[in-house]
Order: sequence, then C-alpha cells, then structure tokens
Amino acid sequence: MFFKKNIVEKSELKDLRGQVDKLVKEKREVREELEELKLKKRLEQEEIAHLVKINEERLKSELERKELQLEQSYTKKINDMEEASMRKVVDSLSEFHGKMEKQFSSELKNMKEVLGLLMKGLPNVNMEITKHIGDPKSIEHKSKR
Repeated sequence: MFFKKNIVEKSELKDLRGQVDKLVKEKREVREELEELKLKKRLEQEEIAHLVKINEERLKSELERKELQLEQSYTKKINDMEEASMRKVVDSLSEFHGKMEKQFSSELKNMKEVLGLLMKGLPNVNMEITKHIGDPKSIEHKSKR
C-alpha cells in the first residue's frame, strides 16, 4: 500500500506541479496583460491629453480670430462714422462759405453804393501837403522844448 500511495502521490504531485506550472504561466500571462493594459491606459491618457491640448489651442485660435474680426469690424464702423461726420462737416462748411460769399458780395455792393452816394455829396477838392525839411522855424521850435 505504501507503494501505491507513493505512486498516487507521485501522480498527484505531477498533477499538482502541472497545475502549479499552469497557474504560474497564467499568473505571468495575467501580469503581462496587466502591464499591457497599464501601458495602453497611459498611452490613451497621453493621447487624450494631447487631443485636449490641440482642441484648446484650436478654440483659442478661433477665439483670437473672432476677436480680430470684431476689432476690424468696429474699426471699419468707426472709420465709416468718422468719414460720414467729416463729410457732413465739409458740406456744412461749404454751405456756410457759399452763404458768406453771397453776404460779402451783397455787403460790398451796398458799401460801394453808399460810398458812391457819399462821394457825390462831397465837393471835389484837390490838396497837396508838403513838408520842408530843414525849416529854421521847426528847428527853433524843437530846440525851445
């Protein structure tokens, strides 16, 4: 019986060693699979982080582009408003200038008429005013002072 027991134990031992080897192999495979999954997870996280960064940069670029478009639009509107305002000022000044020229012409015409009437009413007189340099009376007069 001892021999049979020994044989049974040997066959069980072989089975157990086979099972241990099988379990060790499974353990190694599970560890390898775990390492692969960890690596895959890390790569996926890096890829996600990279995609998020790319998306953020794209959104930032799009936002900057929209801000630039708004600035350009506002600048154009301001320039258009300034240009329209300047046109109004120029038109107003041109109109004012035209009115002033008409008024000036009218006033000049009236002044010429008044001057003509005044000249008709004044006597015609021709005068000559002369000054003698070195006049002894003027010298004495100056020296007395």
